[in-house]
Amino acid sequence: MKNTIIILGMLLAVTSQAANNKTLDTIYANDHMNMVLFFPSNIKQGIVGNDNFAFTYNREKGQTLGLLKAVPGKDSNLLVITEDGSVYSYMVRYAKELEDPNRFIALQERIGTEKRDVREKVSQTEPSKKRVLDTLINHTKADRKFQKSCEALLQLPERRCVRKKSQGLSLAVKNMYHMEDEVYVQFEIANHSGVRFDFGDLELFKVSGRRGRRASYQELKLLPLYRYGSPSGVMHGQKARFVYVYPKFHLDKGQRLQANLSEASTSRMVVLRFK
Repeated sequence: MKNTIIILGMLLAVTSQAANNKTLDTIYANDHMNMVLFFPSNIKQGIVGNDNFAFTYNREKGQTLGLLKAVPGKDSNLLVITEDGSVYSYMVRYAKELEDPNRFIALQERIGTEKRDVREKVSQTEPSKKRVLDTLINHTKADRKFQKSCEALLQLPERRCVRKKSQGLSLAVKNMYHMEDEVYVQFEIANHSGVRFDFGDLELFKVSGRRGRRASYQELKLLPLYRYGSPSGVMHGQKARFVYVYPKFHLDKGQRLQANLSEASTSRMVVLRFK
């Protein structure tokens, strides 16, 4: 509701143009690939209207690159304002597969401007090659930063050990660190089931309330920015440790975290709740 109010307020301030009469284009996203969006100007603000979508961009150093991810759920909308005052609006929808995980946004796609004195410039109709190259380099640097931080985290002593066992499998959280705008969570899977465990998925949620009380129970999936060392499988008698990186979050009163570990092609699952 809060995001919806913000979006409506910002749209009312937009100077409408002829493009407003056109049907909004739809951008597809999912939870296992990054839908990469390149805008003609650096992104100043990006808002999605539903919690099953996440749009991330560099808030400290302006970049033209934004990443859209999604989990199954209702369609929503994405509103983006760039530093040149241009406003872009799209419908967003979950799709299991993406035909093309990259999209270059043209200036002509904007629905209006944040200010009346914004003038179009021919040089801004498409992102320049240098700007796109710089953005790709910065994105690669971010991945390298995540990789080095994850490697360092795996070398640190365990600060916590919250564990859940089920059907011969156990899932544990060994470390959880807040670094700058990210949260690094170190997981461990131990297999004592007698058969190989084929890694399917690991999902992390913020939950509040109890399942028995539908009106009070809420569940919000946290989408990882980076995964390091995720195993394809764990043999009987072995362990696997790996790290997921999430955008910074905090837990309100009454909230906790829930990690769901599932196996590919079977019903085996381990559900770990912790704070």
